[in-house]
Amino acid sequence: MFYKVLGWVAIVFSILALAPSVVPGGMSVLALYIVIPSLIVSIITIESGSVFYFKSTAIISAIGIFIVNDGLRLYGSLAKSPLIYKLSVYSIFIIICLLASFYAKKHPSVIKSIG
Repeated sequence: MFYKVLGWVAIVFSILALAPSVVPGGMSVLALYIVIPSLIVSIITIESGSVFYFKSTAIISAIGIFIVNDGLRLYGSLAKSPLIYKLSVYSIFIIICLLASFYAKKHPSVIKSIG
């Protein structure tokens, strides 16, 4: 029950972070500071034996980072955003997702539900 609540909280926070992502400036950075911890919290829910919460949070976070966020989006982002900032955020997101997928494959109860 704890993992379900934690998973839904992570999903809700990643959805709520989409609204400040559209606002240019500091609000888009604030949205990033909401998305990354919610993604990390959703990794904890893998212990419940399901990767649903992590996958949902990762997909919503990817949409928020790569498409919606004004400073980070792949096309049409703010001109003031330095490339190194974008690449570092992209790499943090990808590393978190890779580590979570390795953790899910290592966890015995998830292997049964994946295959």
